[in-house]
Amino acid sequence: MKKYQAFFFFAAVMLALGGLFWFGQANKDRPLDTEQLKALGFVQLPSPRVLEGIELLTQSGELFDGSQLKGKWTYAFFGYTNCPDICPVYMSILERTVDRFQDSLTTEEFALFQGMFVSVDPARDGVEEVREFVARYSDSFLGITGSETKIKDFAEQVGVGYERIPSRSELQYLVEHQGHLVVFNPQGYCMGYIKEPFDTVKLTKLYQHLVKHG
Repeated sequence: MKKYQAFFFFAAVMLALGGLFWFGQANKDRPLDTEQLKALGFVQLPSPRVLEGIELLTQSGELFDGSQLKGKWTYAFFGYTNCPDICPVYMSILERTVDRFQDSLTTEEFALFQGMFVSVDPARDGVEEVREFVARYSDSFLGITGSETKIKDFAEQVGVGYERIPSRSELQYLVEHQGHLVVFNPQGYCMGYIKEPFDTVKLTKLYQHLVKHG
């Protein structure tokens, strides 16, 4: 009798564990709701913004026209290489997020990600400066610069504001800019923003949602 009791107890435990595993997997693949996305700092636009007339330069000096965004989920940060605080901190978070991606994503999911830095100080940030700055964080990140007019147009299209703070020096000055990340979908459209403060856990959880349900 005890033998049968032990068997049924073992079967019940295994059935319960199987149910918990199934429940966990089902919840893991379930899309995040509005409140969960809000908790991650994600603000989705009512409709994605299509980019127009983009003529910038990558860190290798090649034309950036927005087509490089297609086929990828892109987290983009707008800043400048001479930034004393926020830019190095947030670029480091992006760097660590990529490291976390490698441990928590499939190869296919990881291949769909792209990190991008866009300079809002093109007067000082030429191709070489952007290349050196981006290389400090990841060889896979895309670095963007260009003329003041084209940078401003790109920033305005995706809703990023910035302003040079007046200074007596033409070379030593600060640029006030927004610190959120811009999210581009695989169609190359701006679909929303990730508000600060953000961290590697939030950025990873959001990306897992986007790549599966975005």
